[in-house]
Amino acid sequence: MVIEVEKELVAALKAARESGDEAFVRCCELTGVPEAVPPCAYSPDVEGDSEEARTREMDRMVNDRSISIDHARLLRLYLAMNGHQWSQYREGYNFHFGCNVAMDYTVARYWYAKAAESGNSWAQNNLGVMYADGLGGAPDQETAVYWYMKSAENGDETAKGNLGEHFAKGTGARQSYRKAARLLREYLKSTPYSAKHHLLLAECYEHGVGGRNGRRLAMFHYQEASDFGSIEARKALRRMNA
Repeated sequence: MVIEVEKELVAALKAARESGDEAFVRCCELTGVPEAVPPCAYSPDVEGDSEEARTREMDRMVNDRSISIDHARLLRLYLAMNGHQWSQYREGYNFHFGCNVAMDYTVARYWYAKAAESGNSWAQNNLGVMYADGLGGAPDQETAVYWYMKSAENGDETAKGNLGEHFAKGTGARQSYRKAARLLREYLKSTPYSAKHHLLLAECYEHGVGGRNGRRLAMFHYQEASDFGSIEARKALRRMNA
């Protein structure tokens, strides 16, 4: 399939040169698309540009719609199939959320897995979500926790929130309110308006985390969750005040 995609790109590049489509020609140059299908393995190196700089410029041109959606998809697929981590993540994301393609969770999980195995923290978190929610395959909470851990280790704040939820509820991992509270606190530093995570953190404090300050901290986070619309938090506040 790689060769077929490459052939299609080479033909599209030739047509773009003939028609004067300079934006697509530039994207092909940035991506390293050859003028003809080479007999050897694909090499993404383009003299004078780093991979990051080339990808950033291609992303800008794609997002600005300087080239057609079909051409953009072809370039992304070409790079993804040749091991480009960011393109693999974008392929997964596009199929996950139906961005310019039909939504397909099975394909999304496949590309997320490719990028996750290469260390992409966003792909690791999103792959965890797919396993947790059973998207593109059977649900697997332990595997979800594994990928959330990988992503959190790479600094992804959203993964910390997701992982904290699993520790708080004991799904896919042994329940630990202390671990959950630590992760939820870190997550709420970056996303302080999440009712769900304030609620979970309040429950951790109510279950003994925080020592003498546990009740006060639980009340504080229940109030935060309530202010952001949580009905469960309002019920908890009435219960504790009673």
